[in-house]
Amino acid sequence: MNRLKDTFYIQMAYAFAEKAVGWATPNPYVGTVIVRKNIIVGYGYHEKPGGPHAEILALQKAGSQSRNSTSYITLEPCVHWGKTPPCADAIIQARPKRVVISALDPNPLVYKKGLKKIRQAGIDVSVGLLENKNRRLNETYLKYITKKRPFVVAKAATSLDGKIATKKNLSQWISSSETRKYFHLLRGEYDSLMVGIGTLIKDDPLLTVRHPNWKGRHITRIILDSQLRFPLKARILSTLSKGKILVFTSKQASRKKAEALREKGVEVVSLSSTSSGLDLEGVLSWLGKHEVSSVLVEGGGRLLTSMLEKRSVDKICITISPRLIGGKSAPSFFQGEGVDFIKESLFLKSTNSFQIDEDIILEGYF
Repeated sequence: MNRLKDTFYIQMAYAFAEKAVGWATPNPYVGTVIVRKNIIVGYGYHEKPGGPHAEILALQKAGSQSRNSTSYITLEPCVHWGKTPPCADAIIQARPKRVVISALDPNPLVYKKGLKKIRQAGIDVSVGLLENKNRRLNETYLKYITKKRPFVVAKAATSLDGKIATKKNLSQWISSSETRKYFHLLRGEYDSLMVGIGTLIKDDPLLTVRHPNWKGRHITRIILDSQLRFPLKARILSTLSKGKILVFTSKQASRKKAEALREKGVEVVSLSSTSSGLDLEGVLSWLGKHEVSSVLVEGGGRLLTSMLEKRSVDKICITISPRLIGGKSAPSFFQGEGVDFIKESLFLKSTNSFQIDEDIILEGYF
């Protein structure tokens, strides 16, 4: 075993896996590279749900050369029948000499079963190389498959003093045009976008993915609207060909308005509500049960604050523009009641930052 060589090829397998981001969801992003006598004879990645898995595509390219080869796979091969046959069986039939698996699959149907089956067939298996890389690449899948809840990312464009709009509630544009292009690129990585009804009424957004890298990308648009104030002439209603529109409302909302929205192609879901609004946990639970594995929350301030206060956010992505807006009444990214002591504050871990034009993009996890 040559660790340097193994690292090189598993990195290459991850390069293929990254091509699946946004397209293979809610399935994991997986890549495979097959090497025989220091020559790459097969490669592939899982391109879309229902399509062949990465291992199968790589084995098809390798053909008979997969025998006595080394297969580099970013995630443990499956052992169960779903929309496609088990990959572990295909690997065993191909008779490689060795299999290098970067990370185990936490899916209860797969966890350690694929590893065990391949080893029982007499094939040498190594596990764990660059496992941390898989945790980041498949962060949405890892939460979804273990907790049946979508991975939630809160996104906001703020000023240096934390404002998301002026005291007149104007926000166009805090961040630069290049930063806004980046966020359109980011949109395509997630299953859905979520906004509150206030944002829909104020900005009348399309909530579509318009970056050229995502041609043909459809995502679900989620509107939280407890009183069904959704305008029947909203521009988003002209974009149903770009993805489903899903409205969560309270059971007390107007049935007539709900039916009017359904006639326009909108899916309306009635859930329990509290005095402060919709039950956010109920919303996330519903989404998880309906195979929405990730949500990008884009506002407004009240929704972002509610999500943060209820500890419903997994990751934050904020752009900080070098401008000061000021004003006590100007809305901030995170408002709410606040904490009494610093030790009670929300703290970001594993932070990362980079710059676009004059803006700073900060990412972090809870």
